[in-house]
Amino acid sequence: MDYRKSNDKLFIRLDKGDEIISSLVEICRREEIRSGYFQGIGGCGKATVGVFDPEKKTYNEESVSSMLELISLDGNVTEYENSPYIHAHATFAYHKDGEPKLLSGHLLSAAIALTGEIILTPADITIGRRYDENLGIRVWDFN
Repeated sequence: MDYRKSNDKLFIRLDKGDEIISSLVEICRREEIRSGYFQGIGGCGKATVGVFDPEKKTYNEESVSSMLELISLDGNVTEYENSPYIHAHATFAYHKDGEPKLLSGHLLSAAIALTGEIILTPADITIGRRYDENLGIRVWDFN
């Protein structure tokens, strides 16, 4: 992993073996980023995404281990319990049995197989998170 700052943005390169979410948390800690948003693309070797089930208040998870093109990564950074909290959604393209497939949803984990290119834009405010018992998720908290 390596990155450079340019004006108000961080240009991040993730390398083979880097895990996306933990890498973003590490950079946010180093740079004292408490809120912001990011976008990215790249090539991964394994990913797990989920779709939230509001009745069960859990994620229905799906994992794929293959050459995955990360065609869209979007998310935000907020603060939860004094730590960076990454909320990301991703879409991956891959082939299975010679057929093109897509894997998308809430990103739970993804390991880089080739490279990852992410642009992180810090915010000049701090947005927190609070757990909403009715929804079963952590929502933005502006207090």
